[in-house]
Amino acid sequence: MKILILLVAAVGVGLMIWLPQRLHARKETHDAVEYYRQWGAYQNPIRLYDKITKEEADALAAAGSAYLIGYFDADGKRVRVVKMLRGSIFFDQVYAYYAGGKLKAVKTTNSDGTVIVREYDESDRTGFFW
Repeated sequence: MKILILLVAAVGVGLMIWLPQRLHARKETHDAVEYYRQWGAYQNPIRLYDKITKEEADALAAAGSAYLIGYFDADGKRVRVVKMLRGSIFFDQVYAYYAGGKLKAVKTTNSDGTVIVREYDESDRTGFFW
């Protein structure tokens, strides 16, 4: 019985790791520039949620709220994310990828001009707490 429980737990953990990666790997179509209300998941590239129009982003800025701008290449891959707060850049992240599509580097510039570069080799996994 203990072996069965361990086997079920191992399969469950495996699915928890594999399934989100497979869902994220699906090809998405994007415009070159898109606006979003929020982001989540401390991983790189960050995930953008709740797509909005430029007019909605302008209204959020006028109200003193934050929004994000996502930049995408021709393949729909996220190459830059800028978080705007009260009309100013709160942070700016630029992403570089290996030819195979894995994340190579993330350059983050904070509102005070501090630059942090996180580099990955091709075997690194991009995940929580970069």
